[in-house]
Amino acid sequence: MKYSLLWLKTLLVVGSSSFLTTQAQTVQLTITNLKSTDGQILVAVFKDQQGFKDEKPVSRHRFAKSSLTNGTLKVSLDLAPGTYGLALVDDANKNGKMDKNMLGIPKEGVAFSNFYLSGMSKPTFNDFKFEVKGAPVSLDCKMRNF
Repeated sequence: MKYSLLWLKTLLVVGSSSFLTTQAQTVQLTITNLKSTDGQILVAVFKDQQGFKDEKPVSRHRFAKSSLTNGTLKVSLDLAPGTYGLALVDDANKNGKMDKNMLGIPKEGVAFSNFYLSGMSKPTFNDFKFEVKGAPVSLDCKMRNF
């Protein structure tokens, strides 16, 4: 019985310390090159290339543009430690999705975490991934308007 209690105490201490290291960290986004105050910003959070390829984010976030100043918006979200990539859409008409033309080219602005889309092809997850560790993370996301 004594050994069982000791084992349980050890498990609780080890379990609680590992829980503390997986606490969410603040990720600050500075979104630039926004063309108008209309609509909202959609942020999709991906953990790997497969999720990005399949367009299946682990979470989605929406941000109002109410504090937009000179084409720049600052927002934050909390993520547990790990590797992530963010894809953003300037959802100007607030329909909750990225609108595309007949050729599949976005009609609304798009951005990625710490990566500016300069060409026409979709980036890979490795192009815009980042690490969340013990300290707050700051990311620049410059909108590409087609």
